[in-house]
Amino acid sequence: MSAAAQNSGGGTVLELERVTIRFGGLTAVSEVDLAVGEGELVGLIGPNGAGKTTVFNLVTGVYQPTEGRISFDRKPHGRLRPHDLTRRGIARTFQNIRLFGSMSVFDNVRVAMQLHRRFGFGEALWRGRLAAKAEGDVAGRVMELLEIFNLGRVRDELATSLPYGDQRRLEIVRALATRPRLLLLDEPAAGMNPTEKAALAQLIVEVQQRFGISVLLVEHDMRLVMSVCQRIAVLEYGRKIAEGTPQQIQKNPQVIAAYLGKEASDA
Repeated sequence: MSAAAQNSGGGTVLELERVTIRFGGLTAVSEVDLAVGEGELVGLIGPNGAGKTTVFNLVTGVYQPTEGRISFDRKPHGRLRPHDLTRRGIARTFQNIRLFGSMSVFDNVRVAMQLHRRFGFGEALWRGRLAAKAEGDVAGRVMELLEIFNLGRVRDELATSLPYGDQRRLEIVRALATRPRLLLLDEPAAGMNPTEKAALAQLIVEVQQRFGISVLLVEHDMRLVMSVCQRIAVLEYGRKIAEGTPQQIQKNPQVIAAYLGKEASDA
């Protein structure tokens, strides 16, 4: 376990040990070590093409590492598929919003919550009353989540009809509906204006604290990253070149040269 993860006050939820992935002759991620502690909010930054989204795809089972090891909740990642890892407690959002456009706001969240339903098709046929109660419980939990994020008022609207900022929030709500222990946010501020970004920063912190989950954040907006993250790791050309607190990263010469260009407080 890394010292940083130990300092987070709990165990390690996610750990990458010397993780490498190659696509033909291209090494996209090379010998990356990274840990996310229990209840910790960690940022992963770097220039375009640094390998950040590839790391997310490795963590969520879209890709398998060529070398190295990934552990979640201290158990080897193995070759589990994305939906298996979601069931184990890993959820993510995407840089390009991937809501179910033909479904309502309510149904987008309800579909995600069905991941942990207790009744299969046969049980629903033969135990209709219990299945109906379970569906009622799901509906109640969906509305509770929507109300927390001020989306209950648009429960019946098509997801794609919402303003951009609300679509981003809905995607986070849908991810939370799977009851994750680790939430991966892939550039959630992309396309947002400054007011929406400020609201998003507050939302990320609220989500982490209210639901007691760990968060791994990929984001290009340095003000947002520096304001919400407890620790930040920096990638360049698929390698980790720095890791530390926001203050340490702001002043790290390698980071300044590779990515920031100047101290983030001046950005």
